[in-house]
Amino acid sequence: MYKTCVIGAGAAGLIAAIEASTDRNETIIIDKNKKAGMKLYATGNGRCNLANMHMASSCYYGNSFATDILGEDPSLFVTEYMNDLGIKCYDKNGYIYPRSNQASSVVWALLDRLRKNSVTLKLGAEVGEIIESPDHYSVTDTNGNEICKAENVILAFGGYSSPKLGAASESVTKHIFDSLKISVTPHKPALCPVICSPDTINKYDINDISGVRSNARVTVKLKDGKEISEYGEVQFTDYGLSGIVIFDLSYYDDIDKIFLNVMTDIEKDCFIKDFLLQKNNCPSRTLLGFLNGYINDKLAAFIISSFCRLDTKQKLAETDVSAAETIYDKAVKLSFSYSSLYGYTHSQVTKGGISCENIEPETMSLKNRRGLFAVGEAVDVCGKCGGYNLMWAFRTGYIAGRSVINI
Repeated sequence: MYKTCVIGAGAAGLIAAIEASTDRNETIIIDKNKKAGMKLYATGNGRCNLANMHMASSCYYGNSFATDILGEDPSLFVTEYMNDLGIKCYDKNGYIYPRSNQASSVVWALLDRLRKNSVTLKLGAEVGEIIESPDHYSVTDTNGNEICKAENVILAFGGYSSPKLGAASESVTKHIFDSLKISVTPHKPALCPVICSPDTINKYDINDISGVRSNARVTVKLKDGKEISEYGEVQFTDYGLSGIVIFDLSYYDDIDKIFLNVMTDIEKDCFIKDFLLQKNNCPSRTLLGFLNGYINDKLAAFIISSFCRLDTKQKLAETDVSAAETIYDKAVKLSFSYSSLYGYTHSQVTKGGISCENIEPETMSLKNRRGLFAVGEAVDVCGKCGGYNLMWAFRTGYIAGRSVINI
C-alpha cells in the first residue's frame, strides 16, 4: 500500500508528489496521459511563465481563500523552489521565467526529483473511481481494474481546458466527485476569447478587422448592470474578441455587453481641434486618412463605415464637426453584443471545482475527510493571465504534499 496517491501529473500534482515522498514515503502519481506535465510544457507559449511579482486580491478576482494561502509574495516561494530544483529564474517586468526560456527544463527538473525520491509514475491510466475505506482508498481505472491502494489521495487532475494537452475528462471527474460526495462549484471555461458581434449601424463584415490588434480600455457590462473595466491589447477575430485583457474579463458570468475605448489617451476637445486643424491645412485629406493618424487603418475604416455610416473616402472639407464628434464618440465606446465563451478548447483554465469553503487552507485537505486533499485547478480558484495559476498550483501542491507526511 502506498502512503500517498496523487491523481494528475500536472504542475500541482508533480510538486505534491515530490513533497509527499520526502523521507521515502511511498508515493504514486497516476495520469491518463502518456507524458507527465503536458500542460506545463505549453505554459507561456513554451517559455513557462512560472510566477508574477505583482500580487493583489484582484489577481484572483477577490478570492480571499486563494490570497490568504499564497501570502504577500508567492513569487519568492516559486523562485526559491525552482532554484532548489536547479532551475534559475529571471524577472521580466514582474513576470518570472526560467533562464532557459523553456518549459521543458522545468518539467525535466521536477521529474528528476521524483526519480530521486523513488516516486512511482503510472502514465496512460485514467482513474475512474476512488473507493473510500476507513483506513485507505482504493483507486481503480475506468475499466474497474484496481491501480493501487493508498492511505492518502491528492486530487490534482486539473480542469477541462485545453483538451489537446490532456485535460481531465468531465464525465469521469464528475463521477468521482459524486461518488465521494464532494461539493463542486459548476465548471466553465475561463481565460479565453469571447464570441460576440459589433453593434453597428450598417451591415458589417467582422472579417474586415480580423487579426487587427489595438490597445483599449475594455468594459464588460453584466446583466445585473455592474461594469468591470481593464486596459490591455485586444485582438479582433472573425468570431469576436481575443487578447489577454479579454481573457481576464472572460472570468465574469452573465456578460451582456462589451465596450471598447480604442482612444483612451485622447480627449475629445483635442481630437476636434486636430480635426479642424487638419481640415484647414489639408482639406483634401479623407476621413480614413485622418482617423488612421490615431488608430489602425482597418479598424478606422470599420468605425467610419460600419459604426458611423460615413464614407471613408469623404474629404475633410466636406465633413462638419458633428461628424467628427460622432467618430470620436464611437471610437471611445465601440459596443459589442456578447454571445458566449469560445469554449474549453481555447481556454487556459477552468473556473469552478471543489468549493473553497470545504477545504482546510493549512493542509489543502477536505474538511471532515480523512486523507483526502485537493490542489491546483481541482479547486475553485482562478487567477488572471501572467503566472498566477501556476503559482497557485505550485503552492497548493507543496502544502498538500507536506501535510500528508504528518498523517
